[in-house]
Amino acid sequence: MNNQSKLFFLRAAVSVALLFSLNWASDLLQKGEFEQRYLWVVRNTLTSKSTINQMINFATLNRFNHIFVQVRGRGDAYYNSMIVPKSNLINDANFDPLAYLIPRAKEKGIRVHAWVNTYLLWSSRLKPVQNDHLFYSHPEWIDQNKQMQLNILEEMQNFNSGKNGNEGFYLSPNHPKVNSYLLTVFRDLIENYELDGLHLDYVRFHDSEYGQNPGAIAYFRRYNGMNPPDSMSEWNDYRRKAITELVRETKNLIETVRPEVELTAAVKPNLYQARERYYQEWDVWLAAGYLDKAVVMNYTKNLKEFADNIDIMYDNLPSKYRKKIVMGIATYNQPARQVVDKVKYTRVTRFKGISFFSYNVMAQNPRYFRSIKKILYPRG
Repeated sequence: MNNQSKLFFLRAAVSVALLFSLNWASDLLQKGEFEQRYLWVVRNTLTSKSTINQMINFATLNRFNHIFVQVRGRGDAYYNSMIVPKSNLINDANFDPLAYLIPRAKEKGIRVHAWVNTYLLWSSRLKPVQNDHLFYSHPEWIDQNKQMQLNILEEMQNFNSGKNGNEGFYLSPNHPKVNSYLLTVFRDLIENYELDGLHLDYVRFHDSEYGQNPGAIAYFRRYNGMNPPDSMSEWNDYRRKAITELVRETKNLIETVRPEVELTAAVKPNLYQARERYYQEWDVWLAAGYLDKAVVMNYTKNLKEFADNIDIMYDNLPSKYRKKIVMGIATYNQPARQVVDKVKYTRVTRFKGISFFSYNVMAQNPRYFRSIKKILYPRG
């Protein structure tokens, strides 16, 4: 047996031991708490002062020191903007949720990250109510998975129906005008609010067959002298480059306007799948310094799959980059006891940051987080 094979079997044995006997590491589990503890706060919490106050109280009592607050959900704003239409879920037109939230969270020692859904634009089967929504003003920016005229109304009927995993309409990352628009949105946020961080979610393609927006195809032909099917390697690199350029330019923007703001991104947990299926090369973003932290959405219920994703990170990322990973754990799809196992595994594998998606579960069931909290803070 060669050394590589020995290493494979050794790691497999360790993984099995961790998966089925996490208590063996009880001594290690007692070595303090995670340095960064992030809570995802979905936009429905930002619609009133009372729900914001309740969330901050929960985050304070449970010792979270970072919150991702969703201020851009579906091409709309949960803050005051001259660029982006305000969400119709905010009944009081004069209420600025982000301006209300920031000082109250900071007073409790909680750092506030503006969570923006980057390319995801719309996911309802009903049209937006705002007349100035991008859905109406720039339908030519919407991405698609076929080189044919997009039937918007017909496509909307397939949203979240289980057909081909259709999440909704995305902006086309490789359309020549989309990224510049998004950078304008980001500048508006970081210039006008005392944010601690900007968090990019859905900073990827919808899926592997997308990117076939007519404007994006025409731009590719003009500057590369070929059609996408002529060279899939160049086409795939072109799609990856579009996403990476947005992350890079966002980092440059932050360093120019407000360098103390932390740039984070929600990323697919399997590095290989992230790169080849969603064109999200987040290992490159970390290595190049474009990203301060990658928030890995390791949301599987299955502990072995959770561990497998971490194995891939260990195989591909040196320790100095793994230190920039925040391990994301889901609460919406599993009981608290399964979350507890994943918190233990995250600590054993020496990640310093952890996040929970999302606060909605805890708001609906206040008892849910009790057992998790005991493991999250082993010293009480």
